[in-house]
This record gives sequence, C-alpha cells and structure tokens, in this order.
Amino acid sequence: MTQLWLLVSVPISLWLAWLEAPPTLVFSAALMAIIPLVGLIGDATERLAAKRGSVAGGLINSTLSNLPELIIGGVALANGLHRVVKASLTGAILANLLVSLGVALIAGGLRHGEQTIDRRRLRVSASMLLICAFCFIVPAVFSLGAPQLSRGLSLEMSVVLLGIYCLNLVVTLFSGGAGMGLVTEEHAVDAHPAGSSWNELAVLGAAAALLAMVSEILSDALVPTAKQLGLSDTFSGIVLLGGIGSLGEIIASARFARKGQPSLVLSATVGSTIQLVLLVAPLLVFAGRLLGQPMDLRFTSFEVVAIVLATLITREIIEDGKANWFEGFLLLGVYVILAIGFFHLPG
Repeated sequence: MTQLWLLVSVPISLWLAWLEAPPTLVFSAALMAIIPLVGLIGDATERLAAKRGSVAGGLINSTLSNLPELIIGGVALANGLHRVVKASLTGAILANLLVSLGVALIAGGLRHGEQTIDRRRLRVSASMLLICAFCFIVPAVFSLGAPQLSRGLSLEMSVVLLGIYCLNLVVTLFSGGAGMGLVTEEHAVDAHPAGSSWNELAVLGAAAALLAMVSEILSDALVPTAKQLGLSDTFSGIVLLGGIGSLGEIIASARFARKGQPSLVLSATVGSTIQLVLLVAPLLVFAGRLLGQPMDLRFTSFEVVAIVLATLITREIIEDGKANWFEGFLLLGVYVILAIGFFHLPG
C-alpha cells in the first residue's frame, strides 16, 4: 500500500524550490516526494492490468515511467547541457538493467523461489537488447574518423529507431502479448471487476506529471549538491541523476516481483530500457535540433562500454527463462563495479 502521507513532500519540494532554499534541502525533499508518486503509478498500473490485461498496463507503466527522463532531458538541452543529458540517459539504462532488475530478482526469488518467464517473450526482449547496444556502438565507431558526421548520423538513426518503436507498439497492442512486443500477458493477476479505466488513467497521468515536475526540481539541485559532496559531474549525472530517474522502475519492478508477476517485471525493467533507446533518445535528438543544441547519439567510450557490458550481462542472465535471487545480487554487483569506475573517472 502506497504511503500516502509522503505525498506532503511534493508541495514541500515545490515550495522549497520556489523559495530557492539550499540545494541539499531541495534535493532531499524532492527525493522523498518521488517515493509516493511512483507508488501511485504502480498501484494504478496494477489495477489497470487487472481490468484490461497487463499488455496495456505494462506498456503504459514503462512509457510513463520514462517521462521524467524526457522532460529533464528537454530542460537540460534548452540550457545547453547536452553532456548532462547523455550522462543521465546512460545512468537510466544502467539502473534499469542492473538495479531495477536485480532488486526485482532478489525480491521475487526470496518470496517465490525460482521463477520462469515465457521463452518467446524473452527471445524478443533479448534481441531488442542487442539492437539497443548496437545503437550506441555505431555512432561511437563511425564518428572516430569523422566526428562532424555524428549529428547527421544520429538524426537518421533516430528516424529508424522511432519507426521500430512504432512498429513494436502496433505489434504489442494487436498481438495480445502472444510472445511478441515488449509487453506480454501475465496469467496471474489480482481479481478486479472489469469496467472503466478512466480513474486509473487519471491517477497515472497526474502522478506522472507530478513526478516529472519533482524530477526537474531534483535535477536542478543535483549539480550544486554534488559539488558540496565532492562528486564529479560524470558520476553525478550517471549514478545520481540516472539512478533517481529510474527510481520508479526500481520500486515498480520490486512490487511486481513480490506479487509473482515476472513478465511485468521484465516490462518495467528491460522494456523500459528498450523504450529509453527507441523513444526517449531519438526524441531528445530531435529536440536538440529544434533547440539548436548539439545533441547526438555519440556517447563517450566509457559510457558505451558500460552500456554494452550491462546489456550483454542482462541478456545472458534472462535468456534461459529462469530467475532467482542470486542472479539479482550478481546484477547489483556489476552495477556497483561500474559505479566505482565512474567515481574514479576524471570529470
């Protein structure tokens, strides 16, 4: 049950930001405000999944949970902080694949033991993960000899990625989750009477909008807070901003895992990661072009290596269709190792 009393942190964080309070205070209040908002999204998604099936529920959850990254990225681009945008995207991908999925495997494994996921569904997700890794390798490699071509290449790739996303959306909605698309039907859901879903959609929309506002406040307070703590901009963007932006996926995936819904876990983690690459990243490239900012898909070599390693490790763990708590700890261990590497990376 969502701790609704924490919702008081939402107006408090907005008020502190309006008063231009010390960044550390604003940062702490915004972080507390995120917790009940993502809880509301999880509650509404579960009710929607019970009424309309987890195809729509998981798809809406993974899409709305990426809204903060999109809004934060747009605001950062408008201020010329394209490096911060790339760092936060890298951090969100790593957090989704390693932290969110790792926490979910631990929570589900300790409560239900070893769980299984439909192999057809896993094959689609595994293939899409490889495509995501491919999307980061191509700009990095082809821009080595001609860096000036990276923006044009990224723009053309973004068109292709959006096309793949739209096609996947059609397949997901019209296949009924029969092993295709990023979301699949969960066979064991709580019993709720079928009926109108407008209440759930209203809660999802309102919570997502507030979550985006609070996330923007949190991102504004991140840089001065990180400086007070002696952290580099790279570490702050990837670990702090990316991790906090993925807090919704972490909490939602843990909730789904404890309820014995592994397919929804995959939608909230792997599915959300794929949507970051296929939807959020291309939209930010187009936004950068409209705003006159040099946003492209050419990430640093350290970021590309981290994303590719996380993708391959996650694919290897989920490919057999079985999940247990030990694999969750392995994923968390990989994330900690990467975080240590970024901590020692010069700013």
